[in-house]
Amino acid sequence: MKTNAKSFPLRLVTKSLLLLVLAFPKLVAAQGTLNALNVGFTNVGGVIGIAQAGVGWSFVPTSDLLVTAISSTAPQVSFWLGTNQVIANYNSTGSPTDFQSVSTLLLSQGQNYYISCQHSNFANPFGIFIFSRNGIDGLLPFTTSSYISQFASYYVSPSGQWSPTVTPPDNSNYLFVGPNFQFQVVPEPTSFELSLLTLVILLFRRRAVSDSLP
Repeated sequence: MKTNAKSFPLRLVTKSLLLLVLAFPKLVAAQGTLNALNVGFTNVGGVIGIAQAGVGWSFVPTSDLLVTAISSTAPQVSFWLGTNQVIANYNSTGSPTDFQSVSTLLLSQGQNYYISCQHSNFANPFGIFIFSRNGIDGLLPFTTSSYISQFASYYVSPSGQWSPTVTPPDNSNYLFVGPNFQFQVVPEPTSFELSLLTLVILLFRRRAVSDSLP
């Protein structure tokens, strides 16, 4: 490969532009962190007692999301792609109202995900709190982020079987409090960023042609 002083400025500019393109989405995403679920814990809306199961919920992101923190009523938290593929496991050491940072996880727009939590013996010694959309049945309300769609609440058995907490479609109106997470929205690339990426590709091609010449 041909290397000389003439090609050094081109390599420097190319690397700088590439770093700039990669940095832009991270800077935009870092501007805000949101809760997947918004739940008020000042009072308990309802308790059904101890359940020999984990609890969780399903959802579909309306944009690409980057998970940055979790909270949970149980120490084991899992993210699933569908109901049979675990894509991430976390240990929760905080309370349901305190989020702890975790290694990031990318959730893709339009995919069907599930999130669950459980104790090691699948028994919740503190009982399971119930909340509802719009205060149904006199329970305290919960809301979902605008970036979370198709919410539904579930039990999870020790063998990994998911079953609705109540008869569908009502399980979309009730939250059996378990796991929650915080996220940043991964923005779509702007026309400026796409233009920079195109320029980087063109510079790489020119460099490859220049280096191949005798």
